[in-house]
Amino acid sequence: MEYKPDVQLILNSLNKERKELSDKLSEIDKLIKRIKYGNVNLGLTKGNIPENDGEDNDSVSASRAFPLKADLKVQVIRVMDILGEASKLNAIQEKYKELTGIKHNLREVVRSLNKHDILKLLQPKGIERGLYWIKAEWLENGVLKDKHKFEGFDLLFTEDSIEFK
Repeated sequence: MEYKPDVQLILNSLNKERKELSDKLSEIDKLIKRIKYGNVNLGLTKGNIPENDGEDNDSVSASRAFPLKADLKVQVIRVMDILGEASKLNAIQEKYKELTGIKHNLREVVRSLNKHDILKLLQPKGIERGLYWIKAEWLENGVLKDKHKFEGFDLLFTEDSIEFK
């Protein structure tokens, strides 16, 4: 359909403005997706550490290397790597919340990793309930490596009084 020149000019102008607004909207949508999936660090969660704080760089690089888009099992394995020692379930959940800002019950995920022999449950012999979770790779000849023992571990347990399931 043909329009008068002044009407055509207005239509062209409005179409151009619509395209610009559509481009802006798509950029905003992309930013929203990046924020949702953890690709943008806004510094709003408790676990995020500002770069110029002067704290040790290991904790900064550990939180940056956390796989926010990965499967929950992979995230739990990474939390165990960050903790680096035998830990109770609530400590694992607290560290996960610190890193992601999400409060999540990780019990079933940890139990699933236990079924696949990625995580092991440390429990005193003769007691059915386990106390601490460890990574299976932290064991050497059925004994927990010293670097993965928490402070006071040797006071609470002897090697012959615990088992790993």
